[in-house]
Amino acid sequence: MKFDIVNELMSYKPYNEQERANVCETLRFINDSKSLEDAFSRDNKAGHITGSALVIDSDGRILLNHHKKAGIWIQFGGHSEGETDVQALAMRETMEESGLPKQNLRFVVDGIFDCAIYDIPANRTKGEPAHKHYDINFLIMTDSTNFKVTNESLELRWCNFYEALELTKNDVALQRMLNKYRAFFDRFSRAEQPKKFNFKFCIPRKISYAII
Repeated sequence: MKFDIVNELMSYKPYNEQERANVCETLRFINDSKSLEDAFSRDNKAGHITGSALVIDSDGRILLNHHKKAGIWIQFGGHSEGETDVQALAMRETMEESGLPKQNLRFVVDGIFDCAIYDIPANRTKGEPAHKHYDINFLIMTDSTNFKVTNESLELRWCNFYEALELTKNDVALQRMLNKYRAFFDRFSRAEQPKKFNFKFCIPRKISYAII
């Protein structure tokens, strides 16, 4: 079933006031766009929807991407190539940038994990004006450590929570995602379940991260 971004955003419970503002602004952007396709299109000069994912493993580690062009440590993600299913977009980008095959990837959360907005500066080389990325993030687990560094990355690295926080300390949105993930992992570990995530039987579920 195709991921319905509008309904998912409307039913999503933001983590804090900043994320609540992000959700409202993203919904306004979609509504003001000519069509859903226009909201995802790079031809939309005001901005576009992008899809991303925070990748974890069964030990709770986080796989981060040292992006070549951006020069910073980030999650996996990117632009639409014509699709308007942002969940499928996030999965495709994760596969392309990590080299991990789809059979080794699972959505942990059934729905949006985070809603972020990034201000992208103008790029004269590409002829792009300053615009926004309305970034819809998901939580994905892998049972494989055999990632591949592609030509879009300088390095990929497995990190514990504190290492990931340090590497991404200037990214407010990613810091928020990491803190959500830590709360989720701690909650899972305290439950009457094995201490490791079971990849094979991982069943996506709706989870609230809201602290407001």
